[in-house]
Amino acid sequence: MPARLTEFLARRRRLLALLVHAGPGPLAGLLAAHLVTALAAAATSVATGWLLTGALASSAVGEILLPLGLVAVLVLAGQCVEIAREPLDLLAARRIDGALRSAVRDRVARPSGIAHLEDLDHATDVARVSELGGWRTRTPGTGAVGQLLLLGRLTSAVLCAVVLAWFAPLLAVWLLAVTLVMRAGIRRHWVRLSRTWDEHAGARRRAEYWADTLTESPAGKEVRLFGLGPWLTERYREQARGWLTEIWRDRRGILRRQWWTFLLALAAGFAALYVPGAALAAGTVDFGGLITMVLAAWGVFAAGAMGHEAFDIEYALGALRALDRLDRHVAVRAGGDRPAPDSPVRLRFERVGFHYPGGDRPVLDGLDLDIGPAEVLAVVGRNGAGKTTMIKLLTGLHEPTGGRITLDGTDLADVDLTSWRRRVTAVFQDFVHYPLTVRENVALGAPEAGADDGPILAAVAAAGATGLVDRLPDGLDTLLTREHSGGVDLSGGQWQRIAIARALFAVANGRQVLILDEPTAHLDVRAEAEFYDRVISAVSGVTVVLISHRLSTVRRADRIVVLDNGRVSESGNHGELMDHGGEYAGLYRLQAGRFAEDTEGAA
Repeated sequence: MPARLTEFLARRRRLLALLVHAGPGPLAGLLAAHLVTALAAAATSVATGWLLTGALASSAVGEILLPLGLVAVLVLAGQCVEIAREPLDLLAARRIDGALRSAVRDRVARPSGIAHLEDLDHATDVARVSELGGWRTRTPGTGAVGQLLLLGRLTSAVLCAVVLAWFAPLLAVWLLAVTLVMRAGIRRHWVRLSRTWDEHAGARRRAEYWADTLTESPAGKEVRLFGLGPWLTERYREQARGWLTEIWRDRRGILRRQWWTFLLALAAGFAALYVPGAALAAGTVDFGGLITMVLAAWGVFAAGAMGHEAFDIEYALGALRALDRLDRHVAVRAGGDRPAPDSPVRLRFERVGFHYPGGDRPVLDGLDLDIGPAEVLAVVGRNGAGKTTMIKLLTGLHEPTGGRITLDGTDLADVDLTSWRRRVTAVFQDFVHYPLTVRENVALGAPEAGADDGPILAAVAAAGATGLVDRLPDGLDTLLTREHSGGVDLSGGQWQRIAIARALFAVANGRQVLILDEPTAHLDVRAEAEFYDRVISAVSGVTVVLISHRLSTVRRADRIVVLDNGRVSESGNHGELMDHGGEYAGLYRLQAGRFAEDTEGAA
């Protein structure tokens, strides 16, 4: 068997295999419905011919009751099956799509790092498999159901061809061949259209971004204040026109190339009527045979009709290819099997290098850094110096592209990441605003610890959020989202306190390393001044890595390091660095001067 045909059949079998996700009951119903439909056309042609022959041969009603009843049963069965099949199709498609979305979630969650989440191609493939479908887009589920529908149509065509071959073998072969050639030709057009759709996934995503920005809540204030509505609408139209132009061009090309299918259909239709008519004129068949031949010929010819299932199938095959790419590209780090130490450890970056895929320069370049047990280390530097990347490496979210990170001398690559992450907690710059209650937001820091009032309130108090929680309508059980009835939203500074409380709750439940990335970015000056006394003192005995642009926040750290071009350029405590007169001293004096000016202005 030719390789292309083998591959073609393998893809179709894989698509049909998705039907098992529909469940035994719906799948059995679908198979029965398509089997009845496949048999009905051929059986109806025979029964109708029998009925007509009997009616012409005898005027006795009793002699035609059996063929008449058979025709009635076949017609009624066909209508009932058609009515029942539609909800079964929908149910099967939705279950298949749900199973594939679960498979995507499993693949996305499987890696221990986040490199794949920052890959645009990965995001495109995830969206490709997970799309819910609509009037323009299809889903893998509709494709699998469409493949079953196509198989039923082809089975019906073959059975009708067998009936027709009893009277006119050459006509049966001719019509079946024409039908298959027409389907193959039109399928190629659908394949091209489906691939054009896939090629413009990026443009579609950009168009959707502009549409969402215009219509959704987060940007609503600026859109109206700055009068951005017309501008955003035009951006959307530009992006949409870019990819729709290609789709429309392909569709026009498909229509222009339909002339040959039209001629084939015309020739087949002529033959389907001429041959039975000639046979009747020659006396080789009676009127019943004529009707049987015409209906059987139409049953063969009808299989060449191309409904939406053709695009459904090609679109679904594209989704399966995207799923295969996810399997290949989502590399699962083997990781080590050594448990992370239970007590505070010495962390070392040894000549660590890192660059993002496609980046033109390294973010970290030979970074050497020693972090002692229970040390409060502040990391400062200009934007792009590698501060956030450093903590991604420390938490195992990325792997170094050079050098290594050690925990008490053990390479982090040899440590079980799950056990290591049970020793680490963090407040990232872009921490998540979970649409949950205050209690649940805080408890997420250590899900294994439960959510009793005492520990939760202690973490809230340490984060300076007691007054905030007291003012909320339901206290700890207040839902923090306006998308649900009774929920409230918080300011940026209030959300930051909740995130800090979450991290402190984690520390209270055994985390030994606390990472704070710009923890005072949303706090006012007074709250920032209180931060060190309140928060850092609450985590005594824990290693703290504090990243901040606000140098007043870090001045009391045990040690401060300055990152520049991916390396440590300065290291020491606040006094030592001020005496050194380097970059830290310059930045500190600049910020202090601005703070003094703001204070005088406020006075």
